[in-house]
Amino acid sequence: MDAQTCLKKMQLAGTLSLATVDESGAPQIRCVSAVHYEPRAIYFLTARGKEMARQLMADGRVQTLVHTRFNEMIRMSGVATPSRIPSRFTGAT
Repeated sequence: MDAQTCLKKMQLAGTLSLATVDESGAPQIRCVSAVHYEPRAIYFLTARGKEMARQLMADGRVQTLVHTRFNEMIRMSGVATPSRIPSRFTGAT
């Protein structure tokens, strides 16, 4: 399955599991809601004071896992980078 098909199917799931890397190099996994998908990116929110945010800033390696309504498991790896929240999501002008 190509990346574009994976992203389209992931959008239907709503919640995905996101693994980060902690300071000792161990994986840390939690469920997140992706807020926006693009052809080469998945956007999600986290508060700067949260452990997840600290892990992402220290070591951006991530892996996602989603179980689709088609009974498929989709796993993708990548690197998280900070991004500004587009105004269409915040309501700001």
